[in-house]
Parts: sequence; structure tokens; C-alpha cells
Amino acid sequence: MYDYDVISIGAGSGGCASAMRCADLGFRTALVEYREKGTGGTCVNRGCIPTKVLVKSAQVYKEAKEAAQYGVILSDLSLDHKIIQQKKNTIVNNLRFGLDNFLIKPRKIDRLTGKAKLIDPHTVELEHGGQYVKVTARNIVIATGSEPANIPAFNIDRSTIITSDEALEMETPPQEMIIVGAGALGLEFAYIFSTFGTKVTIVEMMPQVVPAMKDQAMTEMIKKHIEKMGITVHCGSGIKRIEADSNGRAVCTLDNGTILEADKALVAIGRKLNTSDMGLEEAGVLMNKKGQIEVDENMRTSVENIYAVGDIVKGPQLSHKAQREGLVAAEAIAGLDSKMRYESIPWAIFIQPEIAGVGLTEADANEIGIETVVGSMNFNANEKAISMQKTTGSIRIIAKARDHVIIGAQIFGPDASVLIGEIALAVDRGLKLEDLADCIHAHPTLSEIVMETAKSGLGKAFHK
Repeated sequence: MYDYDVISIGAGSGGCASAMRCADLGFRTALVEYREKGTGGTCVNRGCIPTKVLVKSAQVYKEAKEAAQYGVILSDLSLDHKIIQQKKNTIVNNLRFGLDNFLIKPRKIDRLTGKAKLIDPHTVELEHGGQYVKVTARNIVIATGSEPANIPAFNIDRSTIITSDEALEMETPPQEMIIVGAGALGLEFAYIFSTFGTKVTIVEMMPQVVPAMKDQAMTEMIKKHIEKMGITVHCGSGIKRIEADSNGRAVCTLDNGTILEADKALVAIGRKLNTSDMGLEEAGVLMNKKGQIEVDENMRTSVENIYAVGDIVKGPQLSHKAQREGLVAAEAIAGLDSKMRYESIPWAIFIQPEIAGVGLTEADANEIGIETVVGSMNFNANEKAISMQKTTGSIRIIAKARDHVIIGAQIFGPDASVLIGEIALAVDRGLKLEDLADCIHAHPTLSEIVMETAKSGLGKAFHK
């Protein structure tokens, strides 16, 4: 007799989703977390949510400074970073409280605290405060996530050379900051700190910002917009080392010999998978060369009753991806026909304007031999964007030339994170350009640009 039907290890997006779904399916379920305030994982506590609170404060401040263009005259604007931090902490605490008390407890999910280690495929040993306890389960879901990696050449000291964890807690923004990485994390912090008045320099090893986008025209547009904000961007620049000098300033030496200095350096690349010292190998769980746990489409590992979800498996390290994987694992445990599909996972970067994408880029499709047709549209052709005075950006929808089935999209523009949802559904369900083009959208809305871009791919756009 097992203590539980299911034990989910890790109370982040994937672990909470798997535990809640398992409980809803009638399983005796336990949720393990070693951090005392760890419910919600990186997303709620140190990632998605706190960064978006800071992004919103930055956005409001920026729009207030630009209010005159809307006929609104403001004066004596200032920032109170203490209030911003208090609001961020309050929102994080409220979300964590809500998860614990309104979603987990009512489902009668047992909360277990401790560092987990697999003793065998059905036994988990928990260590907490020097005390050890063993619990057993018929099925185990591993959802331990990741944390910022300690890259030796960057000499991260969490004071001068910092990670996102420290950046989130800064009540006084530095005068100058170097940010390593022009992906989602790097760009969002660059937007936040530059709006708050910090002189920001971004260093990106790849030849373009937003490396995942692989669309030269759009990434160049994004780079120019970022530079227009006053941010300096070094693309195609590797870093030899970063170190703190005797004055406590960050010194960054690039591969080409360029030396950059700032009050702080934020390393916004690299995540360490939380899989070490968990007894995975001893339990027979296979991992790939990247250290990720190997899983099938049901999130099952090489051990039949052990599942893995989130950052520790293949695919992008995204909260919504982990949540979906947690649901798939739970339903697979219940014997339901639930499978994970990775080709339709959307992503978003929350600067202003926003950046978002789903599926393949045109370059991706070309690399694997798919002939494409591309619809494109600039936001200055959308009447709602014009009325909002937010016309920066563009959208591209990628479809197969043979049958017009939509396989991807990239957006740089207002509310891109919202607009990408419709196209993600199209990719997921195999819809065609004709399906989006013929669907009547409300007017005037930003969503009309999705319809018009689909029409553009068919050569029927009004506002091209």
C-alpha cells in the first residue's frame, strides 16, 4: 500500500498543475516543495509575475511622461521605488496565498516540505532541517524547475554582478547597467531599468536581438526601437569575462577587446536544471546530453511510473508550457489520451511594444524544406493602432505554400502577447490563412491586423 497515488515534486507551474489535476481526477496527491515560500515556483516568486509588475510601473511612468501627445498635461512626475517594490511583493504574496489556500488546500492535496531524493521508483526521501522522512507513491511527477546558472567566467557575486533574482529586489536602480543577453529576460529588464533612468547597455552573443525570432527584418526593427529608447546594443559580441574592479564596478571584456564598465552587470542568460542529487540515475531515469530528463509525448520518463515536466525536459523554459505538461502527465496517469504538442506553444516578451511568436519562422521553414507563403502587415495600417498613437511594429504569418496551413507567426507591436493567442490556436488546430482571413473581427480593434495579415498572405489585403 502506497502513501499516495501521486507525489508531485516541485510547487511551480508544472508541479501545481499536475497535483491539482491529479486531485481533480480522484487521486490521493501530495505536493513537495523545499522552499518555505515556494508555492508558484520561479514564475510567481522570481520570474513572470514580479517582472510584469515592474514592467507595468515602467509603462505607466513612460506613458505619463508622454501624456502631452494625448492632450493630457502632467507635471512633477517622480518615481517611488519603495512603493513599486511593496506593490510587487504584495502581488506575489497574494498570488502565493491564493494558490495555497484557494486552489491546493480545497483539493485536499497534502503539502510536504523538504529536499526530495528518489530512493527507488516509488519512494521519495525528504530532507528538511536535518530530519529525513520517506514517503511512497504509485506515481511520481518531477517538476523541480531551474534557477539562474553560475557561469564561472562571469564571476557572479550577486552584488555587483547579479542575476534576475537580485535585479528584482533593487529599490534603487543603478546609474549604469550592463545586461548580458537580448532574449526575453534581458530585454524586459533593459526596458524596466532604462525607463527608470538607468543607462543600459545590452551585450548579445548572437548577431541579432531576440535570437529565437530568426527574422532579420523584424529583429532589426526591434533593435532600432530599443536603441531609440536610449539603450546601447552590442550584437554578435561574445564575452571573455566579467569581474568587479576595486571600486565595486562591473567590468565586461568582449571577445573583440571592447571593455564596458557599469555600476552593475546583470547576467540574463543561462539556467541550471534542478536535477542534481535527486537519485534520478539510481532510479533508472534517463537524461540527455543537455541534462534534460527524457520523456515521451505523455511526459513519461524511462521509468514507467515516473513523469517529468517543466524546465527539466525538452522545449522552451516557459511557465505555460510547464503547466500544460503537468496537465498532460496527470491525465496520462489517469489513463486518458492526453499528449503534449510543442509546435504551437506561444511565447512573449513584455517590453513596449510587446514581442511574441509561435511555431516556425520563415527561416525555420526554409531550413527544413517547407515552401512558404508569408502574410505581413505594419501596425501603422491598423486603425485602432493609429487611434492609440501606437503604430510601431509589424506582424508576419507563415503558412505552407501548398495548402495555406498556418505554421507560425511573429509579432512586434501593441498587445502582441494577446494577439498571438489567435494564431497559436490556428497553428494548433491546423487552420489555414483562409480561416483567419474570412473570420469577421470587431472594428476598430488591434485584432483586425491578424485578419488583414492573413489576407495579405492570400494577396487580398485592403490595408497593405
